[in-house]
Amino acid sequence: MTTQPVVNLQDFVEPAASSADSALDVFIRRLKALYPLRPHELAAFAALVHDVSPVPSHSEILKDGVPSREAVVLLEGLACHYRVLDNARRQMTGFVVPGDFCDFGFLSSSPVRQCVMSLGPAVIGKINLEQFSALGDKLPNIVVATMRAASIEQACGRELVISLGARDALQRLAHCLCEMYSRLRIVGLVSQNDARFQLALTQAELGEALGLSTVHVNRTIQQLRKKNLITMAQGEVRILNFPGLAAIAAFDGGYLAPG
Repeated sequence: MTTQPVVNLQDFVEPAASSADSALDVFIRRLKALYPLRPHELAAFAALVHDVSPVPSHSEILKDGVPSREAVVLLEGLACHYRVLDNARRQMTGFVVPGDFCDFGFLSSSPVRQCVMSLGPAVIGKINLEQFSALGDKLPNIVVATMRAASIEQACGRELVISLGARDALQRLAHCLCEMYSRLRIVGLVSQNDARFQLALTQAELGEALGLSTVHVNRTIQQLRKKNLITMAQGEVRILNFPGLAAIAAFDGGYLAPG
């Protein structure tokens, strides 16, 4: 029988992350941003997370078409949804950041709709669906929070479609960086001092997600650098001028808001 982690709600008072935070802290911060859950609801929901385990870089977390037997939460690292086409080409369709559920098929007893892969070393946790259902009957607010998370994931997917269909390369990259900054800031993974965050994506992977060649991605990054909007090197991004970056992309983070 798996021992469930002990949740100390005193650890979750500060919104920013620190080196002492456990992986579950990020999940708690995400839940608090989704719905004003009360302390006992937060503690009960977080206590469902078990089998916390590391995942190697570029490893499959969930496989397309497999029935949802448990909910999987990303606790550390970065992951993506993707689909492999008949010609063996892969297309990323969205990103999963710490605190996010990796797939929401479990809400409707549906199979996983797309593969999920880690984009660097990651840590995941699992939630037993019977326990989730039983807790949801007693504390329905946790179901509301989960459904809001699903709605935000859908909105992110729609924004990516808009980028691929209507935004130019500079706007696509600017919008992607604004979104990642905003999502990571919610869970305390952006430095408050200098707006830095980790982004475990190669330029080739960025190009795959944004429908651009690696050369085009590199050129676009250089454009943003010359405008003194960002620095980007070795898996770390620093936003120098968020309003300026958002203006290029016409970024409106309202779709990331839960209500």
